[in-house]
Amino acid sequence: MLGVIVLLNFGYLWANIKFVFFNPPPERQDAIQNTAGQSRDKIEPNILIIGSLGIKAPVIYPTERSEAAYQEALIDGVAHYPETASPGEKGNCYIFGHSSDYLFSKGDYKNIFAVLPKIEIGAEIVISGPDGSEFIYTVTESRRVAANDLSVLDQQNYQRKLLTLQTSYPLGTALARWVVVAEEKN
Repeated sequence: MLGVIVLLNFGYLWANIKFVFFNPPPERQDAIQNTAGQSRDKIEPNILIIGSLGIKAPVIYPTERSEAAYQEALIDGVAHYPETASPGEKGNCYIFGHSSDYLFSKGDYKNIFAVLPKIEIGAEIVISGPDGSEFIYTVTESRRVAANDLSVLDQQNYQRKLLTLQTSYPLGTALARWVVVAEEKN
């Protein structure tokens, strides 16, 4: 039974092993940060970068609110939840991605948020908009929430510029969610 669990969630386990032992290698962290720092205004369009975790992924914008649309978007990166703020706008830009998905599932991003719970308060997250404008957020919270907790989608009366990242938690389940909240640096 344990062998089956390991096999089905190998990507998640491997991402965590690499993080613990290599955290990410400095050259990868530098390469990710250099990509983010190409110019202080423009980078690759629609990209999410967390240098401290070695994460770089395209941000996909599903056009409809359905599980099928979300799963399709997650094949190609992380997904922006429809009707939440866009990067750099006032409100709460809500992005979600897989922490673990089956070995046989499609896509290169099925474990992109495997190490998200390891993020530290104060870490920087870089995200770009459709035109390549760069926005830098600083992590203020990292916590587990119930799977049905919709308060994490709150737009905060559009008074603050927030970025919320979410993934399923724990390993191989959707029993809860891990969320990371960050606020844009001025």
